[in-house]
Amino acid sequence: MTPLVRSSRRVFTVCTVCCAASSLLVAAACGSDENTPTGTGGSSSRLVFASSRDNPATFELDLYTVNADGSDVRRITTSPGDDGEPTWSTTGRIAFTSSRDGNNEIYSMNADGSDVQRLTNNTANDQQPSWSPDGSHIAFASNRDGNFEIYVMNADGTNPVRLTTAPSSIENGPRWSPDGSRIAFQSDRDGNFEIYMMNANGTSPVRLTNSPGDDLFASWAPTGQRFAFHSNRDGNFELYAMNADGTGLTRLTNVPGKNSYYPSWSSDGKRIAFHSDRDGNFEIYTMAADGSDVVRVTNSPDAFDVFAAWRP
Repeated sequence: MTPLVRSSRRVFTVCTVCCAASSLLVAAACGSDENTPTGTGGSSSRLVFASSRDNPATFELDLYTVNADGSDVRRITTSPGDDGEPTWSTTGRIAFTSSRDGNNEIYSMNADGSDVQRLTNNTANDQQPSWSPDGSHIAFASNRDGNFEIYVMNADGTNPVRLTTAPSSIENGPRWSPDGSRIAFQSDRDGNFEIYMMNANGTSPVRLTNSPGDDLFASWAPTGQRFAFHSNRDGNFELYAMNADGTGLTRLTNVPGKNSYYPSWSSDGKRIAFHSDRDGNFEIYTMAADGSDVVRVTNSPDAFDVFAAWRP
């Protein structure tokens, strides 16, 4: 389990492995925030992320977009509860998880925050959306049938279909492959959390990682040949990458005593966005795909900036 959890445990998981009704942030000091760019990210593309910067008293999260160099920060949601886990479709819409109506549900909206649509509606928790490459479907995790499993639905929320069945385990963190044929996810079906791959219809699951720690939240490179993920296999949470067949493991970050989470690959495959507490509180960073050239994108010393996702 990671320490990045708000003590009230009201919301969903940022990086924790349980993802069972969970929460987003650890409580921290309150105060003002700054939106000062701290460098260039080597890309002109845009990121969406979650932040508590405008809610210093409650640390509730809203969604923002920002250029990869840290400029032009725009707030795109304003709601009670937390908005997080955003994912951008190739058609320009953003899907995200929100607790605005009580429990965690999945919503979508335009990139400027307009036309918000609620896609799921039940008393359970639906979270961690992932768009199919053509924008027609969304994979997500839900405990609507008891434990957390992977589901897929149409982009308008209709026709939800359960893809995994592991009654005594937790399956979550789905991530669609760039060609739409496979979905990566994490599961504790074999003890601790590992990365698995399955066909997009839920068949033929294959375990790709094998470590004494927890391997979580795979993010595909745009070629579909590699994916990045975060793991505490070596102590604290760091970012790693490996080939899609489970070979070629490479450690990308190495900051002892600090944690890095939730990688997101840029559309050109050259950079990876992530959030980390390496400088104190959680901020958004980018780095080259080999782990070099780390650049800090956000600067909110009294808030949390998390869940960065690159626009396709």
